[in-house]
Amino acid sequence: MDSDTQERFDKVELKLSEHEERIIAQDRSLTAVRNLLQTGVRMLVDMETKMSAIIDSQTRLYGVVQEIAEAVQEMAEAQKQLAEAQRRTEESLKRFWIEAATATRLELSLG
Repeated sequence: MDSDTQERFDKVELKLSEHEERIIAQDRSLTAVRNLLQTGVRMLVDMETKMSAIIDSQTRLYGVVQEIAEAVQEMAEAQKQLAEAQRRTEESLKRFWIEAATATRLELSLG
């Protein structure tokens, strides 16, 4: 092989070597990007799972809050009824004492 041909072969070999290095570098970059994407997808799935759990928890919490609100309304109604019963009891006691006092005075005046 003459020196000109050898020189061309060397240039071609050098270019091939440079291209191989670029391919290896690109392969490393692609591997890094793939790893980042896989990590991101795993994080996304994890976040989605956690969000579902939070939504479920929030739904249950809303149900409990609704039950508490209903219980508070029932207690307020019971308190109104109790206050009314107390008022009626006090009126009944007043009437009883007035009637008892009137009867006692009547007995004393008659007797």
